[in-house]
Amino acid sequence: MCASTKLPPWARRDAVGYIFDAAKKHGGEARIVGGAVRDWLAGRDVGEIDMAANLPIQLIADELRQNQRIKVMNTGLSHGTVTVVCGNDAIELTQTRSDDETDGRHAVVRFQDDWTQDAARRDFTINAIYLDAEGQVFDPLNGQADLAARRLRFVGTAADRMQEDALRMLRYCRFSIEYSDGQHDSDTIDALTSFAPLATRLSGERVAQELRKILSHEGYAPALDLLHQTGLDKTSLGCDLVVTAMPSNPQDLRLVTADFGWLVVLAAIIPQADVTMVLARLRLSRANQKFCAELAGSHPAQMFADLSASSWPQSAYFMDGGAAAFYACAAWRIGADLDRQHYRVLHQWQPPKLPVSGADLLSHGVDNGLAVGHMLKSAETLWVQSDFTLTKPALLAAVVKLSE
Repeated sequence: MCASTKLPPWARRDAVGYIFDAAKKHGGEARIVGGAVRDWLAGRDVGEIDMAANLPIQLIADELRQNQRIKVMNTGLSHGTVTVVCGNDAIELTQTRSDDETDGRHAVVRFQDDWTQDAARRDFTINAIYLDAEGQVFDPLNGQADLAARRLRFVGTAADRMQEDALRMLRYCRFSIEYSDGQHDSDTIDALTSFAPLATRLSGERVAQELRKILSHEGYAPALDLLHQTGLDKTSLGCDLVVTAMPSNPQDLRLVTADFGWLVVLAAIIPQADVTMVLARLRLSRANQKFCAELAGSHPAQMFADLSASSWPQSAYFMDGGAAAFYACAAWRIGADLDRQHYRVLHQWQPPKLPVSGADLLSHGVDNGLAVGHMLKSAETLWVQSDFTLTKPALLAAVVKLSE
């Protein structure tokens, strides 16, 4: 394996070189395509690498399996896709193809060796740029010009691409954050609005994946506005999002999502009446559903007041380390300013430890069983209400007296 010195350093990884060599050995060609090429040309950090080869996928997969350093997984063989794992790299490799007879999410594929036809079945022009083994760029749809102009453009017509795969509508909203100037042509807006109902067919997991990427970006507000403007929020989630509850300060958003992730923003913009339905739709983990539901279900004005008051530790104690998230979510929902210094205090605060235990109660003659649990809860409530000042003897005396 000998990687061309004309390739950028990120494209000289062993896994990439092995794929280049395997395709060449069988008289074909492999190219890097999609996000890696797009981000490299845009001067951004390159993350995952996708590649394509104009050979039968089984042929190149079998060749790669001869290399003991490589593991090939049949992740989508019927659609001409395998995943090539080498060291820390996992590259999705797809046979060049065209997509026919789509149903809004899946397509009947036709394999062929024409790179221009392969480009024509992709979503956006900026994702249809290829880089070959010699470092040459192949750009049949002028994606580089669109990239330079910050113009997000569907391949062919927007309506056709959306009907082929409804997920592309959400991807358009997400990609518009980084790769557009905020100006959307009328044909695209009309198509997004007209075909928004197709998003009801998407799996909750795919919707959640796109929504997470949108809400995790500090510049997400225009994308969320676009979702709302076109009705994609209603069809993909089942409700109209409360866009007025979006955090307006990018620094606030960056701070909170770095600590707690995107669910705090989601909880702020879901109507309270729709929380259960939306979380079930997104098929989040039980822990994430519980966290988001608690944030969204709280009374924002009261929560903000309680966590802003001088007695805030008494409220924060029962929030299991999430007081800062509750504070931020409540502030956004009522349109209040987020005090970043106070937010950090809430986030860094470590609740004191209750000075009594079940063993202490048993030593004072309390019968083992449910009574111990109830009395511990009473002791905790009294202790918090005292602003954590009651001593162990005072607490024991108080709860034992309550039980008499």
